[in-house]
Amino acid sequence: MKLIFILMFLILVSSCARVSTTSKDSNQPPKTPPSHVVSEYLDALKRGDYGKTYEFISSGYAANLDLESYKENMKQSLQKFSWRLLGYQILGVQVLGDQAIVVAELDVQFIPVNSSRETQKKTNVQYGLTAVDKKWKISGSNCISNCVSREDFAGQSLNQ
Repeated sequence: MKLIFILMFLILVSSCARVSTTSKDSNQPPKTPPSHVVSEYLDALKRGDYGKTYEFISSGYAANLDLESYKENMKQSLQKFSWRLLGYQILGVQVLGDQAIVVAELDVQFIPVNSSRETQKKTNVQYGLTAVDKKWKISGSNCISNCVSREDFAGQSLNQ
């Protein structure tokens, strides 16, 4: 009788035990450093390889465009102002779980509207990255210092 009671008790206890099916990796950030993703993106941007840049961005950052539409949009947008990335330097990285921030200094060149002279400028940009399918993807960017303004592209002050 005691043996049956002990067996029933063990069955009851074991049925209440919860088996964890979550792996340690599910909450881990992607193995590739976010700075590497931003560097690869900027290298491709510098070469004008918009198909390659598409690999490093989220669909939201690509304005939900398919690859061909994105490439054409980038080509037209950057050609309009003769915008070129001359170089860059990664200044800092912060990883917060499945989110990351990478700050880079960009050396850019462009021709303002109503001007025939090229302008060169160093600007700091903060890239936001999100883990998507165990890969970092650029999901946003903001200029944080020495930004290219609308006046730069308009060639005149907006207050006029």
